[in-house]
Amino acid sequence: MGSVRLDDARRICLLLRDGDPDTYKRAAVRWLGRFALEARGATIEDLRGAADALDVLRDEPAAAMEQLQRICVPRGLGAS
Repeated sequence: MGSVRLDDARRICLLLRDGDPDTYKRAAVRWLGRFALEARGATIEDLRGAADALDVLRDEPAAAMEQLQRICVPRGLGAS
């Protein structure tokens, strides 16, 4: 299997949010690390915003996913 695109990995985090908290946390940290490496021109503010969104994804999935999208799209990381 090839690598998973970052926007697909974001959706995987969404799917994992209601499962085992440790599994979700590992996936979220892995996503944030990939975002830091792959996002064109990512700033510390982008990383903070993404981390904050991942932190609330379990309780506020729609708002968190919207925030992640607002951060990702300008950085060339998917429009979905």
